[in-house]
Amino acid sequence: MATDINHHIPPKPPDKDIPTQKEEVKSFKEKLIEGIQHSQTITETPIIMDTTTKVQGPFAMQNCQMLIDENTIQLSEEDQARIYQPWKYSLIIKLIGKKIQHHILKKKIQEAWKIIDNFPLIDLGADYYIVKFNCEEHMIKVLNSGPWFIFGHFLSIQRWKPNFVATEVKSSLTAIWIRLSQLPTEFYDGIILAKIGNGISKLLKVDACTSSTLRGRYTRLCIELPLEVPVIPFINIGHHRQTIQYEGGKYPMQAM
Repeated sequence: MATDINHHIPPKPPDKDIPTQKEEVKSFKEKLIEGIQHSQTITETPIIMDTTTKVQGPFAMQNCQMLIDENTIQLSEEDQARIYQPWKYSLIIKLIGKKIQHHILKKKIQEAWKIIDNFPLIDLGADYYIVKFNCEEHMIKVLNSGPWFIFGHFLSIQRWKPNFVATEVKSSLTAIWIRLSQLPTEFYDGIILAKIGNGISKLLKVDACTSSTLRGRYTRLCIELPLEVPVIPFINIGHHRQTIQYEGGKYPMQAM
């Protein structure tokens, strides 16, 4: 009887260098995510901070004041005089209700003001611009000859002031002329006229003919007026009630 030799041969042991199962190949992204997930499973002992302790008394106030002082640049009177000097004849303008390009605005105001000398027009943002004049004559000419309109829209004009930030402006100011028709002649007094102008708003200038009492039909004052605030129709001067007319466009307007 033939013997089956293969029946007594033991099976070949598995090769340890060759994996019995196919390993899954992971991308760098998957390994990275796996590493992050693994790190998130590690628990740490929480650190408990005592927030009940507070620094109080003069020492805390002193530290606070020191911090404020460290973050503040002090400006001396000499510093302020030097940095304000180049801007003292400048005006801040804004075209109300219309946006136009910088070069068009500059061309239109040059044509309206009839100022030959070239001047910088600096964009401040929020539709505000600085007109930088080098002489007081040009500034006074623009203030005295208004109000001004560009493409039928009112041009707000005010004198330059330090620390002006366009985006922080809550109300637009403008220089505008007012008329006090048939003002009694006894009120043609410098002090009284200043009180009248400042009683209406902020007085900027008294018309030359008014100050010299050459015009009797009406008094003309230049004031700085907030555009968003309703205008007053009259002002009481002693026992006299004086009607106020606001110059705009071709004719003076009376507040209602």
